[in-house]
Amino acid sequence: MELTLQRIGAWAGTVMILLYGTSFSGIAQLFPPLSPVSSADEIAAFFTDHKLWVRFGVSGALLSAALALPFLATIVLRIRRAEGRFGMLSMTQLMAATVFVPALIFPQFFLGVAAYRPEQRSAELTQALNDVFWLWFIGIVGTIIVQNVTLAIAAFVDQGDPPTFPRWYGYLNLWVAILSLPGCVVVVFNDGPLAWNGVFAFYIPGLVLVIWLFSTTAVMLKSIKAEQAALAPA
Repeated sequence: MELTLQRIGAWAGTVMILLYGTSFSGIAQLFPPLSPVSSADEIAAFFTDHKLWVRFGVSGALLSAALALPFLATIVLRIRRAEGRFGMLSMTQLMAATVFVPALIFPQFFLGVAAYRPEQRSAELTQALNDVFWLWFIGIVGTIIVQNVTLAIAAFVDQGDPPTFPRWYGYLNLWVAILSLPGCVVVVFNDGPLAWNGVFAFYIPGLVLVIWLFSTTAVMLKSIKAEQAALAPA
């Protein structure tokens, strides 16, 4: 039963990114990101013109983001298996996951507030709410990097039989961590490739994160299947 639940948790990550992406990009129409150099009037006009779509998109994003909980719980449990116990790697992953999920959910409320009554407040306040969302949403990469590094180490020290994580997955996590680093400096730049809508801060990290999510789902499902086969009676 435990491994069946972990299988469900592994799939939750893929389902989450599909639903979250649909809500965020398709419904709320927030892809591509609003530019940090847009004027307050331009930002306010967007939220006024799209307020219902943004509200529905935020609602969908809030709901789908909760699917990260079983997904990250499964990652923690797979790392525990690789370590052979609850050790430093699995506990660090747990702490990072505990921070990541609220950090993924809470910024959405700033979008929701921005779209709630945009015509009844100053454009500058709506712009500030939009700024908080994007800076928080992109700038939380520190927790993601910690998660990637712990997964990479777990792949390299894996003691499971059969192994839980292949070595290539460890290298993938290191690359994801490296390519996510530019997100840390979005609070510094208003324009260019390191701004929140820039190629190095948004598009490349976003792409590698999606690749990582699908890869992690596949790796965990394969690992769980192998463990189930090993535990099955002869």
